[in-house]
Amino acid sequence: MKILHVYRSEPNEEVKKLVAIVSEGRDNETFNLNVASPDYDKLVEMVYGADQTICWW
Repeated sequence: MKILHVYRSEPNEEVKKLVAIVSEGRDNETFNLNVASPDYDKLVEMVYGADQTICWW
């Protein structure tokens, strides 16, 4: 199973721990929306390529 983690802001330590728990034993990718100009086309491709997408505030 492939999980995509989408970050709205820089993840804090609590979020990093949760991501590690959820991702254990699975393939995972991350996408950051907290950059100056996110590549939304790439995000759409990544969402369709993942089995599960989790958005973190």
